[in-house]
Amino acid sequence: MNPARAPAPDLQSAVDSVVPAMPIARLLGETLASVPPVEKGDGSPVTAADYVLQAIVVAGLRARSADGRVPLLGEEHADALVAARRPDVERLVVDAIRSALGWRTHADALRAIDGDEPRAGEPHWTIDPIDGTKGFLLGAQCSICLARIEGRDVTVGVLGCPRMGPRGDLSVHPQGPGVIYGASLGGGAFEFDAAGTAVGPLPSVSWRGGPVRWARSLNRSRNPQPSRLAPLLEALGPVTSDYMDSQCKYALVARGDADLVVRLPRSPGHHECIWDHASGALIAAEAGANVTDASGRALDFSHGELLAANSGILCAVPGLAGGFTDAVGSLAAGAR
Repeated sequence: MNPARAPAPDLQSAVDSVVPAMPIARLLGETLASVPPVEKGDGSPVTAADYVLQAIVVAGLRARSADGRVPLLGEEHADALVAARRPDVERLVVDAIRSALGWRTHADALRAIDGDEPRAGEPHWTIDPIDGTKGFLLGAQCSICLARIEGRDVTVGVLGCPRMGPRGDLSVHPQGPGVIYGASLGGGAFEFDAAGTAVGPLPSVSWRGGPVRWARSLNRSRNPQPSRLAPLLEALGPVTSDYMDSQCKYALVARGDADLVVRLPRSPGHHECIWDHASGALIAAEAGANVTDASGRALDFSHGELLAANSGILCAVPGLAGGFTDAVGSLAAGAR
């Protein structure tokens, strides 16, 4: 690889922190039948794998930190695991952490899940250890998401996709080995193999004409609602849909396998969580996509755990007709 197009050292360090979580994600996926997930207060599932993978990534960051601190806004927390009162899940988490990181007491194993509280104004990390948990439960795509945030900006982003195949392959590969995507702000986006070796920079993406390839989330709610956006987009021109869980959708755009990712506001006043978009948004943007909120505003990651200054998400490759972004914006305005 041309050294001028090699990943920045801080990106490579983040990728290396995600690498050991890739095979363990697949391995723990095989335990779901015997150790079902915990249901969170909002009704979403969290599995033993979520806690274990977060501990592994945090340990990797801590080992590479100059002062041993890992300022973190993560989706999962050890106290939530304890509060769930699921001894089967807690036992699997502790055993898996000990297996991956070395023996430690029960309490120390649980403490490994959490990073450090960020200080005021301090750059910090955000982690979604299994984005697309419902897909993970069903043997579909999921991603291990790690991003570094400095002020308003995401400066490093990594997506570990343990069941994803190479460019052009949208099928699920349950046995892996998976693929990793990463980017640093201003430093470009890259593809890495499952061992963390950079394969090469991602080519600049753009619309090539023909049907717009829309990477869509699977709707698995108890009462699925028809898409508000589909009729508007389809009225503007041909659209094909590829359904997939997690920030793997951003990877599809970044590597040229999709043209569009949209996240409309769920309801008035709803805001997205930073860990659900930080990694993928940076990777897609560094590959040349336009990434804004649904109203065209720049994403602002400086408001804690939520994108509180933004409403929805729009990720689109250059060259798409303006009507596509106008259609998204009109629906987003109605939800505010």
